[in-house]
Amino acid sequence: MMDEQEDDWAPLTEEQLAMRPGEVEDAQCVGDFRAHQASESAVSAESTETPPEIPVDPRAEQMMRDLQARVAKAGPGSSLIAQVQHREQRVARKQKAAKRVAVQLAATCVVGAAPKEPEPVFEVAKQSDMDERELEPWFQELPEGERGRLRESWTRERHKFDYTGKAARRRMLRAACYGTLCFVSVGLMMGVLFWDLMVLLRCTLVGPIAGVIAQLLGGGRFSYGLMGLVGFVAAMGSGIMMGFSFYGMLFCISTMAAVGLDGEMRRSAGYRDD
Repeated sequence: MMDEQEDDWAPLTEEQLAMRPGEVEDAQCVGDFRAHQASESAVSAESTETPPEIPVDPRAEQMMRDLQARVAKAGPGSSLIAQVQHREQRVARKQKAAKRVAVQLAATCVVGAAPKEPEPVFEVAKQSDMDERELEPWFQELPEGERGRLRESWTRERHKFDYTGKAARRRMLRAACYGTLCFVSVGLMMGVLFWDLMVLLRCTLVGPIAGVIAQLLGGGRFSYGLMGLVGFVAAMGSGIMMGFSFYGMLFCISTMAAVGLDGEMRRSAGYRDD
């Protein structure tokens, strides 16, 4: 039995190797792989060792600091290459800023349909007697000046008969003022010629009455001229027979007739006479 066991551990003969060639090749591959692993582990162990420290030269450090200070003091370069580099850097900064703004806009913008525009609100006049045409669309589209002009015209048209009594009173007051002015002028002239202040007083009293009566008679040139004659005779009294009275009478009649003619011309031209 011992001989057989010893024989099992003995190296294989050529015949035995020829009987199992695959096992021999596998054993050789395993051996080569283990040898390769051992060599790699040795190389990694050598690489993990810390390299020796190289002493730093103080002169080299000082030169490096001097060079950095000189570069900082010189500022940006002015050469063609430096300009190209600065231009590229600016373009890169602009692109980066544009991307950042685009991201911010994308985060803040609301995606969806745009809101409809509000419909125009037509202003409505708050007047109690507002004309119905002011509510129509064509009136609201007009400029403000044109709308104001139309409002005034429509208001005047609606209320043209509302102030009839007031307009008549104003015409009477104006006629009284014209008559007073005319007769006071004649009274001053006659008072100086006759050395009589009573003539001026009587003309001042007769003037407004003659003007109002002339306006009541129609306010024409003939009615004013007639009241100028009657008023002058009443104011002068017995002095009408004097020689200078004739010139005063002509002046009073012509002045009063001119006032009446002015009113006729205004009315015939279509102007207001209030």
